[in-house]
Amino acid sequence: MKEDYSYYKRNNYLEDDFFVRSILFPTKETRLFWNELVNSRTIDVDEYIEACMILDTWKKNRSSVPAFRVDQLWERISDTRESMEKQNRKALKIKNIRTFCLIAAACCALLLMSSLFLFAPKQPEPTMAKKELDPQYQIINKQQTQKEIVIMTGHSEVKVTSDNPEVSYNKEGVLAIDNEHAQSEEVIAPVKPTLNQLHVPFGKRAQLKLSDGSRLWVNTGTTVIYPVVFAGNKREIFVDGEIYAEVRHDADKPFVVKTDSLEIVVYGTEFNLSAYKEEAVKQVVLISGSVEVKQHGSHVRMEPRQSYTTGQENPLRKVNTDLYTSWRDGVYIFENEPIEHILLKLARYYNVTMVIPKQPSGIFCYGKLELKDELPVLLSGLMEVASFNFSEKEKQYIIQFK
Repeated sequence: MKEDYSYYKRNNYLEDDFFVRSILFPTKETRLFWNELVNSRTIDVDEYIEACMILDTWKKNRSSVPAFRVDQLWERISDTRESMEKQNRKALKIKNIRTFCLIAAACCALLLMSSLFLFAPKQPEPTMAKKELDPQYQIINKQQTQKEIVIMTGHSEVKVTSDNPEVSYNKEGVLAIDNEHAQSEEVIAPVKPTLNQLHVPFGKRAQLKLSDGSRLWVNTGTTVIYPVVFAGNKREIFVDGEIYAEVRHDADKPFVVKTDSLEIVVYGTEFNLSAYKEEAVKQVVLISGSVEVKQHGSHVRMEPRQSYTTGQENPLRKVNTDLYTSWRDGVYIFENEPIEHILLKLARYYNVTMVIPKQPSGIFCYGKLELKDELPVLLSGLMEVASFNFSEKEKQYIIQFK
């Protein structure tokens, strides 16, 4: 813990044994250590948080990290686990094995999306061995074992069992869940600003009211990192996933949202952000107000009912905003969208494993789905218009395109 982290960039963090160990196997002492560095601004907070998000994403999807970094991290994780077990085998044995198994299972996720739109020939009925995947098929979403929403505070973890809780902070930074004080040591107002993390697993959603009154709807599979109270001359949060935001205007303290590749400066507005780290395409959709999107040195000012999509020659275009925001009301609206995209979103929303053919289907869909229905009901309805069959066993859905 005596290492000088003041000059560290994200790559330095990922090569640091103590950092990797702290994030993968956190203890009260290591949380206190890093929170002290963050809150004192002894380190570059942006670089630290980006490293944390990279490591968290790597646990979910090993393929999102370059191969050489995967090998280095995996070796470090294995060495760290062995070291921890030797230090206190009796006390930590069960905990470490469970954590190790969780990481190993999460690393199997391959979130691949088709980029070609060709008509596929009729495929034979798939037969999946228990431990093998037919080479003609791919997993587009792997069911997560994490079932609970987790709020990581300065000294503890608060687990939330409800599916769509409201997490809120008052002006003093006191945490409440569904209008009740959280049962943790963090219910009192913090002495100085600290960063909290809200982790929403697949299959769950949450609402987050920040201390300045801004409100976020947090979609499934999303992590938000935010100050308990906003200090300094700006309000800054970090997002990996999808949020719908209603930002409280404050001309003296601009609101900034950062992702792994975008920075969005918000001038009191409503917008939707989809920026899952493992997905190449990020998208901002502005409903009202004004935002400025920064990427790789470029600055783009958006107008209401515009979307900004990365990876396109002309990233700005007019859109029907309902297509991108209806998820917060439990509705999924789509127009001319590939069936593969729809299946991926449903798999995340319901936290199931989805297996589809590697060959692109060439199937595009229009319609609306009520996400309050059970997944088999939704898939049965889609089957009538999208020409596919599905089978299900233990929350593993196997799709066959006709």
